[in-house]
Amino acid sequence: MRKPLADVCLDIASFAQERKHEFLSYILRLAAAEASKSAAADETFELPAERKLASRQLIAGVWDWDIRNDRAYLDAGSAAFFGVDPDEAARGLPNMHYLSAVHPDDIGMVNAAIAKSMRHGGLFEMECRLITNDRITWVYARGHCTLDRSGRPVRLPGAIVDITHDKAMH
Repeated sequence: MRKPLADVCLDIASFAQERKHEFLSYILRLAAAEASKSAAADETFELPAERKLASRQLIAGVWDWDIRNDRAYLDAGSAAFFGVDPDEAARGLPNMHYLSAVHPDDIGMVNAAIAKSMRHGGLFEMECRLITNDRITWVYARGHCTLDRSGRPVRLPGAIVDITHDKAMH
């Protein structure tokens, strides 16, 4: 069965909302709207059979980075992903605390993606490896940087998805 990408995003958004991940649900609904706008009439997305059962386990979590105060707030799922105590993550930590989990070969690319998003506002998107408890995990991160009226970055909320399985398949 082939399903439009927008429908897949909405399915995952519903799942996220059921799990009380409201912001992730919001991001996925935005992605669904974007996919609907840009998709050709025949463009579809099919989740591989081996992934259908595991698809609900791919969502790692959400974050909200208050750039002005340099406090990044993560939900429990993201905190575990970065090897951070969930209570500390919920209270907010400096963004560098989380970036320390980024693979050394990927940190330059991550910093460049952050800088680009902060410079222009709008979409933040990237893939990178995280190292937690001597384990390497691939993530896809997507968010949206908001600028104030003077063009200074204010917030960068987003979501991360575990794509380790996808990377292992290639």
